[in-house]
Amino acid sequence: MPEVKLIGDVGLFGAAILQTPTPGQRHAALVFKDRSKKHLSLLHLAWHYTLKCDPLNAPYRSVPNLNFDEEELELFAEQASRLYDENTAGIPYGMEYTGASVFNGEMGFIDAPGAGLTCATFILGFFNSLGFDILDLSSWQSRDDDTQWQSNIYAALEPRLTAERKEAQKDLIGAAYRFRPEEVVGSFAIFESSPIDFSDAVTVGVKLLDEMHAK
Repeated sequence: MPEVKLIGDVGLFGAAILQTPTPGQRHAALVFKDRSKKHLSLLHLAWHYTLKCDPLNAPYRSVPNLNFDEEELELFAEQASRLYDENTAGIPYGMEYTGASVFNGEMGFIDAPGAGLTCATFILGFFNSLGFDILDLSSWQSRDDDTQWQSNIYAALEPRLTAERKEAQKDLIGAAYRFRPEEVVGSFAIFESSPIDFSDAVTVGVKLLDEMHAK
């Protein structure tokens, strides 16, 4: 794995990560320059049917990828803007991500019973729709605290769900893989052409957290 600094300035397009007030919980976002705005924007799935596009603000740490060329970055920025425009009703929150397409050709979310994304899988789904698989999902592993995290998410999410979505999400507790924001954002930073495997994603996730918390 290349020894590079992960946190840095973003010009046209990149990612961002935020340490939330909840211990051990981070939040991931895309960062892009909309042609209609002078400032960088944060595109992120904040919660159930809460897709937001906000100005990039100081608590977030921006993370560029230096391996994409200018033309690719421009395309990503345009597609991020389109995704926001095409999903004005929001996107459901959900704990399962299999690598199947979650956005159609117009960048509209493909909804179905039990479908949904986290802030991290929102980023994975975005790149997948453009032909880039950031992570090697076949290498992914469960970890001891995944089930507790999923239980906590379900408890917060459950009052907002229809009966059908409740059943689908509850069945994922202890069964779905968890993709952590720092691992997804860190993997985006070092991605070149091949998907990042689990062990490298964990390593780069730790490195990103170390940079975030360095004084």
